[in-house]
Amino acid sequence: AMSQLTRAMTALSFGMLAAPSSAEYYPDLVFHGACAAKSFLNGVHFANVGRTYYGAPYYKGTSSDGADQYIYWDPDCAGGGDGAARWIVGAQAPDITRKNDLDGDGTCEYHARIDSTHKEFPPPVAFWSMRCGAPTSESTLVDLAAVTTTETRTTTTSSTSSSSKTATTSSGTTTTTTPMMFKLSGACPYKDFLNGLTFREEGTTVSGARYFKALEADQYLYHDVDCDGGSNGVKRWIIDSDMPDPSVTQDLDQDNKCNYHARLNTENTRDLPSAGTWQVWCGLGWVDTVLHLDNTGIWPHMDGQYESAVLELQGHFSEHECSQQEALNSLQFELQGTTAGGFPWYKAKTAEQYIYYDLSCSGAAGTSARWVIDEDAPNVSAIADLDGDRNCSYHARVKTTDGTAPPKGAMWRVQCNTSWTDMWLALFRLPVTTTVVRTKTTTSTTTKAAAKATTHDGVLNSATGLPHGLAVLGLGPLLLWLLC
Repeated sequence: AMSQLTRAMTALSFGMLAAPSSAEYYPDLVFHGACAAKSFLNGVHFANVGRTYYGAPYYKGTSSDGADQYIYWDPDCAGGGDGAARWIVGAQAPDITRKNDLDGDGTCEYHARIDSTHKEFPPPVAFWSMRCGAPTSESTLVDLAAVTTTETRTTTTSSTSSSSKTATTSSGTTTTTTPMMFKLSGACPYKDFLNGLTFREEGTTVSGARYFKALEADQYLYHDVDCDGGSNGVKRWIIDSDMPDPSVTQDLDQDNKCNYHARLNTENTRDLPSAGTWQVWCGLGWVDTVLHLDNTGIWPHMDGQYESAVLELQGHFSEHECSQQEALNSLQFELQGTTAGGFPWYKAKTAEQYIYYDLSCSGAAGTSARWVIDEDAPNVSAIADLDGDRNCSYHARVKTTDGTAPPKGAMWRVQCNTSWTDMWLALFRLPVTTTVVRTKTTTSTTTKAAAKATTHDGVLNSATGLPHGLAVLGLGPLLLWLLC
């Protein structure tokens, strides 16, 4: 009975999906991470207000000083034909009919920018170049938190001895900050094993600083106010093979000494430089080394955001001469459950198309794990080669070691006619409206309910709403008391 109820409630929640305002759904954004000179941008809610000439979304918000602010994509902000494509935060509204220099000023004037050829949406967490009052721009870590979920719940209570009904409706909006990810490079040969590691934000420590773990190995990056637990320590970022304890205030790896791969002395617990001079242990001593923390092309996964979601796929297939896959565009994929590996899988609402995570699409050892878009339904009891074809045959794939959720936006390898093409695909989480109805029925000694109820499992007792056999055994009143 519980499984039937769960299925019914799941069907109800999917049936009450709110339609997006257009064929593509772009979540609103909340800006965080501006430097002091641009602090008026912090906390600004940027609403998606439309699309520009090239189909890129653009956003509008009002800053704390009362001025309108905009986020938009411009392929050439000066209009000279030799500029870099970039996302821009600026005070001038973009002209959506223009092909470049969208604010029409003939120059590149703005608060902040990040170079990007991906016009589908701005990066959720990335280093932006921000004009903070100095002669040159500063590299500043910016969070664009997506306003992702709106939920409505309606509770109805009724009584058989009365015709009164009460309905209470509440709604709320959840703002989700995307975890940061970056790839490390620049370490000396002695620490070469660190190069190429992708670090993902795991949470925050007592000090409020983020801490990170490499996806590929047990390597960590965290901020420690005193690495040996003494009274005269130096605050620093640390790269270490020991896991930090986020609940302690100092000596986070609890080894009572300063033993690690690399350090960057700073009291700044929030910002990590995209290119900073670290002291790295290179075998014979500490060496000043420029380490790069690059999130170019690494777009964080929205872990936990797809557990009850519907995902809409968007890709510019026509621009890539990929008519073969045009039917995938705008398909909405519903969560179906998890596979044997514990990974979520999805089916399109209107077509036999699937998204799932496969540890080895051919079933052979050494094949990279990946998210797959496929017309073959996955065998959810299999660990690998989920479509059972012993071959990596599908519409598209993106290789990743993270199977918790498909990437919100990523460069996928797509089968286009006779060849494979790299193409940016976005999976937008549609806003969900869920209606939950709870009905409580009571029976007095003078008034009996005349209602009848049936299910596909058989006829329910008309007086109590319980299976007939339970009513005969005299268990109806007891169970009714327990349920009510």
